[in-house]
Amino acid sequence: FIEPMRATADHNASMPTPLTLWQRCVGAVQSLLFPRFWLAVIEQEPLRLVFSSDNREVIVDGTARNVRAAEKLLATFDAIQSIDVVHHPPADDGSKPEHWSVSLYLGRSSRAYIGRSRKQAAADKAAKLLATTTSKPVRSVEALSHPSVIPSR
Repeated sequence: FIEPMRATADHNASMPTPLTLWQRCVGAVQSLLFPRFWLAVIEQEPLRLVFSSDNREVIVDGTARNVRAAEKLLATFDAIQSIDVVHHPPADDGSKPEHWSVSLYLGRSSRAYIGRSRKQAAADKAAKLLATTTSKPVRSVEALSHPSVIPSR
């Protein structure tokens, strides 16, 4: 087993840090046990966060000041207006459980989705870490009907 190279003072600090084999195994097992509505912090460093939710990784890079998922730029820190934690009550037909989603509010009803969890504590923790890294405020929001409908400020 060879430990992946980590960024140090001698290396480019914005260079991606590969997940260890152990982190990938834990993520794979958890995604099998909790395939939907699962949000976890799988890497936490002073200038870097990695979230896993619904079999998707979101990387928050404090050095590059951006948020990415699968090499796609979701948002720059300057574009983020707030971190929203949205409570979604259970669907009347039982098709969706009560859950909380975390997203970056980018203005004009534009959002960058981070993840969702059945546990409010997991969503709150993710939002707090995002707020600390991005220096943006956290808003708690109640979903009214369809998950994409969020009350205006």
